[in-house]
Amino acid sequence: MINIIYLRKDQVAAHRSAVEAVAAERIYLGLVTLPPFDPEQAFPLRLIENDWPMYAAMDGNDLVGWADITPVGVPECVHRGVLGMGIVASHRGAGTGRRLLDACLEHAPRCGITKVEVTVFTSSTAAIALYRRAGFTDTGVIKDYRRLDGVSYDALMMEKFLA
Repeated sequence: MINIIYLRKDQVAAHRSAVEAVAAERIYLGLVTLPPFDPEQAFPLRLIENDWPMYAAMDGNDLVGWADITPVGVPECVHRGVLGMGIVASHRGAGTGRRLLDACLEHAPRCGITKVEVTVFTSSTAAIALYRRAGFTDTGVIKDYRRLDGVSYDALMMEKFLA
């Protein structure tokens, strides 16, 4: 049974491990290697401290997925949030991503976020389908968004208005 919970500070290292596992696949996240881990300055801590959406999928004591929405850092744009999420390979295809996404989208308006944006590689057809089912619409494609190992990846920009 997978439980969706708000990430706790004591789970930041487990979150990092899950992100590293997905990044190591080199096909889903923008980064394939992460900067050095500093548990005192880790990215999720900023979300937790501000009560921004930061959810984890737990299989018992194992963190197997995450989703977060970070407000854009420009004061005039804080109504916009950027979605990030991932599921470790062993737990994909079971609806966990949708549950994480729904938790974040429900939480976002409490933080003043009324629009959520996501960038997804066009090769990530399952993720694109998930976002479309959740009400995201396409806003455009960025050609040659990333180059890795001599391969160019395009990215689809998507958005969802919450209010």
